[in-house]
Amino acid sequence: MNLLIDSAALVWFLEGASDLSEEAAAAIESPASRSLVSAATWWELAVKAGLGKLRVPYALGEGFEGLLRENGFEVLPVSSAALDRAARLPRHHRDPFDRLLAAEALELSAGIASPNDVFDAYGVRRIW
Repeated sequence: MNLLIDSAALVWFLEGASDLSEEAAAAIESPASRSLVSAATWWELAVKAGLGKLRVPYALGEGFEGLLRENGFEVLPVSSAALDRAARLPRHHRDPFDRLLAAEALELSAGIASPNDVFDAYGVRRIW
């Protein structure tokens, strides 16, 4: 199963935080899952860190991809198909990062590990 990881789930997973649900943690760690971190999620974390809204104990620059790979994640580049789909999605939510993740999940027939129930409105299978 393709499984996109949203920013909150990713940070909680990397930090071993109890905020990550057991179901999401199990799905991320499952050998049957292809755990994907969108380049958009990486960008969102960098933006939030740059604005001082997020503090993480690791760098979000070039070394971040290595950290993701060490933890079993694959970085997913943003596709033109996902960008096009995001532009056509209904406006259930204004957050451009979440809209793009919803579009990517729909394009890949992927689930998404996220505490954010806005993905339900887009018909994305949410694991939480």
